[in-house]
Amino acid sequence: MSADFHDNSASDDHGDPADRRAADNRRRAAEQWPGFEAAEALHWSKVLLHHSPDPQRSGIKAQIHSAITSGVPVAGPDWVRTADAARSDGFNPVLYQTLFESLRTIEKAAFRSHPGHRMRTYKNYLPGTPYESELWCDWPKLFLTEGFDARTATSLTLLRAEPKFPRPHTSDET
Repeated sequence: MSADFHDNSASDDHGDPADRRAADNRRRAAEQWPGFEAAEALHWSKVLLHHSPDPQRSGIKAQIHSAITSGVPVAGPDWVRTADAARSDGFNPVLYQTLFESLRTIEKAAFRSHPGHRMRTYKNYLPGTPYESELWCDWPKLFLTEGFDARTATSLTLLRAEPKFPRPHTSDET
């Protein structure tokens, strides 16, 4: 007695369209986001669309947003590297978003170490703020383990980093 097994792969024209779409999204995630599961890649895509490490044209971001809204995980330039570095430092997409949202509440002039000073901008592009592992690697511990709220953890991290960002010399100091 033998059994015939039918493969309901994405190439099957009679399969459920939702199943084919999900399989296609998993394939795209594996291609664009190596080392990330499809759901995690999609979540990182959503977060990095709003907190991009690199500047991008608004039209490109609109296309990326459309794809992400359709459930397709998209990787912009440096997104996978950024997500991988952040994940190694203990971040997940929610923590990463929380960090960058808390940065918006802190004036960049308050700290020399504020990444707003190193924001990448180009004419006709939306700015990008690079993720700096050496700066943020302790942030998840401050927030999750030591119990500081997001803004305080961010301020403490920036304060600790101040010595790495010396004050610029003025002509009066020479």
